[in-house]
Amino acid sequence: MMNKKYKLLSAACEYSKVRISADKVSLSNYISTENMVPNRGGVALAESVPDAKTFLAYIPGNILLSNIRPYFKKIWFADRKGGCSNDVLVLNVKKNTNARFLYYVLSDNNFFNYSTVTSKGTKMPRGSKHAIMKYLVPDMDLPTQQRIADTLSTYDDLIENNNKRIALLEKAAQELYKEWFVRFRFPGHETTKFVNGLPEGWEVKKDKSLVNRLPFGTLYKSENTLPEGKVIVIDQSQDAYAGFHNDAPSHIASIENPIALFGDHSCKYQLMITPFSLSENVVPYTAKGDMLTVYLYYSLCGLVETSEYKRHWKELMSKKVLVAPHDLQKNFSIFLKDKLLLIESLKEQNFNLAKQRDLLLPRLMSGKLEV
Repeated sequence: MMNKKYKLLSAACEYSKVRISADKVSLSNYISTENMVPNRGGVALAESVPDAKTFLAYIPGNILLSNIRPYFKKIWFADRKGGCSNDVLVLNVKKNTNARFLYYVLSDNNFFNYSTVTSKGTKMPRGSKHAIMKYLVPDMDLPTQQRIADTLSTYDDLIENNNKRIALLEKAAQELYKEWFVRFRFPGHETTKFVNGLPEGWEVKKDKSLVNRLPFGTLYKSENTLPEGKVIVIDQSQDAYAGFHNDAPSHIASIENPIALFGDHSCKYQLMITPFSLSENVVPYTAKGDMLTVYLYYSLCGLVETSEYKRHWKELMSKKVLVAPHDLQKNFSIFLKDKLLLIESLKEQNFNLAKQRDLLLPRLMSGKLEV
């Protein structure tokens, strides 16, 4: 006899089959397995929208699940209208269920483990839609569901606020670079002599001549990483961390000696100021000579963007950038020091908040912890 405290997922939601016309779908609201972020990271901006007449529709309050390689734990609680690929499952929540509560139920590792075990295929496992609907979910009254959802949402709200602060800090750093080295409104520009449109003494150089490419070190695949540990592992996704390990770090970065990273396929740009190791296809580099890595990093940011799945490092190295005097680079790095430290602190806060949330989640769902 089935435990009365649980019910089939099919009693709480159903698959949506509603379609939306292509003219209502854009980069800002198209969702595929490619731009869903692993480990419950939500979604990133799509790089392209396929040529199609219609897409599977979603609306605010729907729960979206990537149905390819469920062990990547890609799930999103929709906050807008849009369209998605056929490899994304759109769940419509029924009236007897709080949508946010069900989102947290399906964010639990138990669900992803179940979806992985019942998936079909080996190279590219696909979740079984039939089996997914047989997953057992807690059968709780609506007030209890609401209290649990509110408790867990508090953590997500704090994480989201931190992400907004990180985005603002990163934007401020980019703007400072543009103000000084693109618009030439750097300290002392009023008395600087310009020659052929450039400040005197500045040079244009090819990226390759400025970059000191570092060895990869020991590479860690996703299956070799831990959910927490002593050393950060970085991959070329949009995640701040891909995982952790407890061995010696491959690279020792610090605020005094940062190391820049470039995702060869994804064109991800990241500046590291803590020790770390890498996953595949992430290129670590520093600046040559007396050039400063922080300045070089912001000079290269955005020079190359991904348009298709291919390697982009060679293209990045063929570009040219403007090289400012060392003293100005140093002042720029000093101005950014506090911002870079705060960004790293906020990322660490987010990791700890997510960890606390994920520890609470199964206890709340099982009824071992009441709210």
